[in-house]
Amino acid sequence: MNEGFGFGDGDAFELTRLNRALNMLAKPALTDDWQAPMSRGELLDLGVFTGGRIPPRKELIERLWNRKRQLLRHAAAIFDWDGPAPVA
Repeated sequence: MNEGFGFGDGDAFELTRLNRALNMLAKPALTDDWQAPMSRGELLDLGVFTGGRIPPRKELIERLWNRKRQLLRHAAAIFDWDGPAPVA
């Protein structure tokens, strides 16, 4: 499945985790006191958290989208698409 798209198993797994976190964050929050979609360790593994306090919701969404774009661009480079680079 992943060979046709140019993703390794780790990249596909990471993309799945990013999508899951973004889906959780897309749900409206009633207050500013929101629950992070993943543990600190999971966010650290994805490269969107460096320690200390978990960033505000908006900043975390931006970081997750940036990481997703990096993965998609990496896949595009491996797959050598003729069209424009993928965007998230």
